[in-house]
Amino acid sequence: MTLLEPDALLSPLHTALKASRLDEADLWVHRRRAAVTRYSHSSIHQNAVSDETHVHARAIVGSAIGATSGNSLEADALRELLAGAAELAMVQRPNVDWPGLATGADHREPIAFDAATARLGAADQATAIATICEAVDTAGFRAAGTHSVDITEDAVANTNGVSAYAPATVAYLRALVLGEHGGSGYADDLSHRAAELDPAAIASRAIEKCALDRDRTQLAPGDYEAVFEEDAVAEILRIMSITGLSGQAVREGRSFLAGVIGQPVTGPKFTLHDDALHPGQLAIPFDPEGTPKQRVALVERGVAKGPVYDRWSAKAAGAASTGHAVDPGRYGHGGHAGNLVMAGGTATRDELIGAVTRGILITRFHYTNTPDPKRATMTGTTRDGTFLIENGRITRALANVRYTMSALDLFGGIDLLGPQRLVRDWWSTNGMGSIVCLAPAMKVSRATITGSSPA
Repeated sequence: MTLLEPDALLSPLHTALKASRLDEADLWVHRRRAAVTRYSHSSIHQNAVSDETHVHARAIVGSAIGATSGNSLEADALRELLAGAAELAMVQRPNVDWPGLATGADHREPIAFDAATARLGAADQATAIATICEAVDTAGFRAAGTHSVDITEDAVANTNGVSAYAPATVAYLRALVLGEHGGSGYADDLSHRAAELDPAAIASRAIEKCALDRDRTQLAPGDYEAVFEEDAVAEILRIMSITGLSGQAVREGRSFLAGVIGQPVTGPKFTLHDDALHPGQLAIPFDPEGTPKQRVALVERGVAKGPVYDRWSAKAAGAASTGHAVDPGRYGHGGHAGNLVMAGGTATRDELIGAVTRGILITRFHYTNTPDPKRATMTGTTRDGTFLIENGRITRALANVRYTMSALDLFGGIDLLGPQRLVRDWWSTNGMGSIVCLAPAMKVSRATITGSSPA
């Protein structure tokens, strides 16, 4: 992908805003080139590339707001977007909750962009997939999955002097390994640098799981010790994010943080921040409102510290925005914690498993939902690698289990933590969310299993 570069994106925005003669207006541009190669039965069957530009305009007349969107950076198109937004604003009622536009501020240099990844081509993606398929075929199994590379450019400009631009790259590779014996194994890697994806290691992890996943037995409902691998932990963190980490959720009393700031909500081994500026994260340094992103302490050693804010929720709370606005087409106002960093430890995978007397190993979850948002409770099923652990060893494969567990209770029972790894939850991996986690594997003292699928 050839980047448009800062001036190519920002100059048309400034010109259009000046020509509009509006007192309050902003423009946000998001350009994304997505290249995905899919494979199944150890063979590539699709390569697709999309290159889209989305432009979002807002005009404020008094405190009434009009919004329009388009996909062109041409001068006439931008003028029409702003004029259309102004026309809409003039027929709206005043909005007493309008927090005002962001003001000019310095923005840090982008940290999640890699030029070599932006140059990656379909042949490079195919080579990585070939490495996986060759190893899987040698093991007597078959492989399926995706290799995707996203390159994005974001630019925000407004009549208050905000002018921000940042590119970013995301490289992702996953493998689902399947055997004729009915077993499956899963592994993935995620980074803003494609060179950090390790196809051989991905194949090895997934093959090992698939080979172990045979002669499944059902697990009786009950409470068990458990080891959650990083992909599973990301799913738990997703539930915390969507139920309780926004300023709007706290204000409305829907959040587990509501009324308990400064009090313990989990055990002391759990610490969580939202930090888009962390060198291991995938993010740009400002939000769609043009506010610089900040590192926000959410839970420190089990103690509730507070939520993230966009400009809307910050005004309602008498606080300042932490730079956590998101695309309003995906989420409502209120702030979104999408770059979660959970403190980890030094325990190896063998040490985590070795600490279990009788319990389960969970690779990842599937279709997780929340029946009780106030407790950050999650329910769903496990997938692609659920095993029984007895006396510190994996002894047999289990049928996928259904669970109902509060994230607060799980994080209250942490015994051991492994090193962090960059991962996404199932929903975000499949394009239905936007949460990225630096998360460790963990061993907990109690996880509640409510049932098993047929073996």
